[in-house]
Amino acid sequence: MIRKGGGSQREIKPSERRFQWPLERVILRGYSVRLVPVDYSHLDQLSRWSAEEDIWRYMTFGHLASRDELQAWIGSAMDANDRGTELNFAIIDEASQSAVGGTSFYRIVPEHKRLELGKTWLGAPYRRTHLNTATKYLMLNHAFETIQANRVELNTDPRNVRSQRAIERLGGVRDGLLRCHVIMQDGFVRDTVNYSFTMKDWPAKKISIQKLLDERTPGR
Repeated sequence: MIRKGGGSQREIKPSERRFQWPLERVILRGYSVRLVPVDYSHLDQLSRWSAEEDIWRYMTFGHLASRDELQAWIGSAMDANDRGTELNFAIIDEASQSAVGGTSFYRIVPEHKRLELGKTWLGAPYRRTHLNTATKYLMLNHAFETIQANRVELNTDPRNVRSQRAIERLGGVRDGLLRCHVIMQDGFVRDTVNYSFTMKDWPAKKISIQKLLDERTPGR
């Protein structure tokens, strides 16, 4: 990374990047999407979409198909947001001004300036639209340019081919397979496909995702 100033340029070493910790609450906006810290005001709108069982088939963080389960998760997400140990967002579709899903930064490792982007889900009508791409772009951009992360990880189930293809379309690098990594809620011992973006490749990846969004975002 190059910092400009005073008529000269100096390369910023990775060790000089000051990681934001604890994480600070923020609203992220762009490409007709708004990410806001999730709270109980989103419960009614989110519960409309979260009742679909298929959403939770490969999820490890929770099963939010019932209103009570969703409400309990929102409470714990709000606590984590307040402590700054996670950033849990509701995804707002600005066209309808409605909460249509969720996404999070979690599993933060401040000493290594590393975090995971996950817990991402969308209501059925909003999948395969620009919303997921825009959400990932806003999160990645915030991670590298504000939080000052060195690495952002995305993990997914090997059986979830749709998720893998979506990450690869954005430019995520498949770093490997973590064998026998997670025990699912039904007791199944799952491998995990590990992807990442890093501070080194983000400038180029940012441009490619912006081009993709310019093509896919309605009204642009």
